[in-house]
Parts: sequence; C-alpha cells; structure tokens
Amino acid sequence: MSLVLSVTHIASAVALVLLSVSLVSAALGSVGRAPWLEDLSRGLLAVIGAWMLWQALRRNTHRHDARTGLLVGLIAGLVPCPLTLFVMTFAVGRGVPEAGLVFAGTMVLGVATTLAAVAILAIVARQRLAQILATRPALLERVSGALGAIAGVALIVLGVNELLTR
Repeated sequence: MSLVLSVTHIASAVALVLLSVSLVSAALGSVGRAPWLEDLSRGLLAVIGAWMLWQALRRNTHRHDARTGLLVGLIAGLVPCPLTLFVMTFAVGRGVPEAGLVFAGTMVLGVATTLAAVAILAIVARQRLAQILATRPALLERVSGALGAIAGVALIVLGVNELLTR
C-alpha cells in the first residue's frame, strides 16, 4: 500500500506538470493545482471512513485482502504532491525535466520507505496489544471495534472538513 500511495501521489504531480504546465500557466496562472482531483480524494477518504465506521458498528471482524490496501493507497495518493509539482514546474521551466524526474523518483522512494516504516510499527504495536489482551477476547473485540470506529469517524471528519474548508 505504501508503494502504491507514494507512486500515485508523486506520479500524479509529474503527469500534471509534464502534460499541462504550459497550458495551465498560460490559461490559469495557478500551476500545481488539480482541484477536482483533490476534491475527489477528500470525498473518497470520507467514504472510506463511513465504510470503516459501518464495519465497526456491525462488529465485522473480517480481514482485508491485498486489493483493499491497494485501493486505499490509490485513493489516498490521488492528491498531487505539492513539492513535486513545484520542483517539476521549476525543472521544466529551466529546461531540465530530467532533474525533476530524478527528484520525483527520489521522493517516491522516500515516501514509500517512510510509510512502510509507519505501517510496520503499527503492525508490531497491534500484535503487542493483541498479546496483552489475548486473555480477554471480549475486551480485544471491543477495543478493535472501538479503534475501527474512531478511525472511521476521524476519516469522515477529515474528509468533510477538507471539502468544506478548501
């Protein structure tokens, strides 16, 4: 998921710049923005949050498959990376798009590594918590449901807030 998210996040910025920098600069003057793509990503985050909340309230304890993680990574990465947009626009403007592409590749590796490290830490923390609560399966189920509900509500609030305050 971390690799999909980082590639989508960085590649959308690179694509925006390479495909439209001259047209966007001449017509709009606000290079580096893709409002409809940003709104779509924000809205989809709220939808994912609502789905997570619904699952938690139903006490559905199913496991997520790899496709779910890839889809979440794709949706979360839809917002173009502002730093990559800036660097790519600058590089293209200076006539060295290759330098911008090298920067974008480095960003993909850095973002993917950071997100993977956070994911690994979360998995280890979850396993430790599960070991602690193993003697109390009912408590483990309630804690898991509560955490899922809290995460769902947080995503709903974040997505709706981002849509309303942009």
